[in-house]
Amino acid sequence: MSSILDLEIFVRTADAGSISAAARSLGLTAAAASIALKRLETRLGSRLLARSTRSMRLTEEGRRYLESVRLALTTLEDGELALKQQSLGLAGVLQLSAPSDFGRNALLPWLDEFKAEHPQLRLQLRLDDRHADLFRDAVDVALRFGVPEDSSLVALPILPGHRRIACASPAYLARCGVPQNPEALAGHSALLYLRN
Repeated sequence: MSSILDLEIFVRTADAGSISAAARSLGLTAAAASIALKRLETRLGSRLLARSTRSMRLTEEGRRYLESVRLALTTLEDGELALKQQSLGLAGVLQLSAPSDFGRNALLPWLDEFKAEHPQLRLQLRLDDRHADLFRDAVDVALRFGVPEDSSLVALPILPGHRRIACASPAYLARCGVPQNPEALAGHSALLYLRN
């Protein structure tokens, strides 16, 4: 396998048309650049550059190889850039699903804060009261009330103190009485919010 520096010297030499210019651009001596090119040609078993005391040009093999080397160096550069950006914070798309009331009342302020900490991250939020199917829907994180029915899911509590409560107006309680225990609720009228 050729070193990245040898490949970089080859590309810069081809671009500049001169070993000396390529060497200067990389902070090397012309002799070191020439040795690197010879090492590359020896390893490949092909002449990449036709050189004389006055001129230099790419051989046919050199022209074909140059395209591959450019692509490889660009791919390496892209990979390094992606790693550097990743170290700056989260990036990409995060798809969330949450119940509508929880999303509007609790989640949106958190997401504003989270987005400020991770500006490279794009959030897609789906608020509805249908449980997202994590295996079929495009969802990375689903926020739900209660305990998940599927035991293969990883569930973490985020609002352990968040509870739904039974409420009644003072007029209703005056008319129908105040229930003294949970069992007494069965004898009262109720408007229930059911999730499917």
